[in-house]
Amino acid sequence: MCRAGGFTLIEMLVVVAIIMILAAIIYPVYEIVNKRAETVHCASNMGHLASAVLLYAEDYDGVLIPAYVTGGQNGAVATSWDVLLMPYHHSEGLYLCVGDQAASFATSTTCYKHSYGLNFDLTMVGGYGSSAMLLSEVQSPSATILLFEVRGSLRALGASYPAHRLTRVDARHNDGCNFSFLDGHVKWYRPATTCADAANNMWIP
Repeated sequence: MCRAGGFTLIEMLVVVAIIMILAAIIYPVYEIVNKRAETVHCASNMGHLASAVLLYAEDYDGVLIPAYVTGGQNGAVATSWDVLLMPYHHSEGLYLCVGDQAASFATSTTCYKHSYGLNFDLTMVGGYGSSAMLLSEVQSPSATILLFEVRGSLRALGASYPAHRLTRVDARHNDGCNFSFLDGHVKWYRPATTCADAANNMWIP
């Protein structure tokens, strides 16, 4: 007597169990790979933005881009750095990190929705309404933070370390985030690492 084709219930349960075990192994790996891809994509954005800032400085006699300039559209009191920088890269997408679920506009400012903020100790010297520094005034460009991953919920253009410390930094990539430096390179750090040594604080020019 010939056996009918098909799987028995036991065979099907074994196959399902194997699939579930494989899924349990693969899913955490997928999550790690996905998070790593988000970090790399974000770093690429920040590298392009840093390069655009350097191009801006070339056009303005070495003066870095300011955090904002007074005057804006539709009742806003200021125009943000990201609007000023747009002619140097032509891509709104560069302002958004794929891992940022709360990217927002800055309050009372004409700007794009953004995931990144400027270091005000370079770009808002002396407080609100003051000017940006000259690139030549910075002694260690490769060790000075230009851009960081800002908390979208704060609706901010950036941060000053003396005023805000690390409260505006969003560690959204495995307990750390990307920072771009004034020489154009980008590196991932845990936020506390950027100011661990008072003599070599990466925020202070």
